Amino acid sequence: MFYDMSEILNLKNISQYFYQGKNKITVLSQLDLVLSSSQKVAVIGSSGSGKTSLLNIISLMEKPKTGSMFLLGKSISKATDNEKSDLRKANIGYVHQKNSLLMEFTAYENIYLSLLINNYNKKYAKEKTMHLLEKVNMTHRHSHKPANLSGGEQQRIAIARAISNDPEIIVADEPTGNLDDKNSHLIIDELSNITEENHSTLVLATHDSKIAKKMNTIFELNDNRLKII
Repeated sequence: MFYDMSEILNLKNISQYFYQGKNKITVLSQLDLVLSSSQKVAVIGSSGSGKTSLLNIISLMEKPKTGSMFLLGKSISKATDNEKSDLRKANIGYVHQKNSLLMEFTAYENIYLSLLINNYNKKYAKEKTMHLLEKVNMTHRHSHKPANLSGGEQQRIAIARAISNDPEIIVADEPTGNLDDKNSHLIIDELSNITEENHSTLVLATHDSKIAKKMNTIFELNDNRLKII
């Protein structure tokens, strides 16, 4: 099978639904999406429109009910949970609205431990951690625990941790939802710069139209389908 080398992820005819009692709730319906390297995509839509489900499918944390998925040209529709876990570690970084930092560890340790968990050796993990802190302008706060960091600083550390595996895809679910306007734009600009530097793909869910306009493609999720706006 031949595929466009710039193509990172291809979703074909994806549907997702669940049941509440006997009622079938459709979240996504026959959805198609192709993501390419260095592409920056915003997904907008009302609460409950399915944005998080779509991001979870892209990040291999949720299995669609129907459809096929290709990552770097390889089918992953029948991949086992362990195989998907390995693919996530190797190819995907996730930035949550709530940064999920480990509160008992410093900014440095939050990144360093993530690298160790992904089987990097200690010497490389130490060097990589300092490089990532520099990338998000947080070297001066490396010894601080999350409770002593501002919301924007915490999210910078979360971004550094998310890109520690040099992911092909960065998935960000409302990453500025808990930040003020100034910090929101700083964080998005940093994510955009990292995407361009690493030739990765950024998929961002947001309610903020100003944030969405910073991306080069905007999709609206409405009536269980995506459309470019």
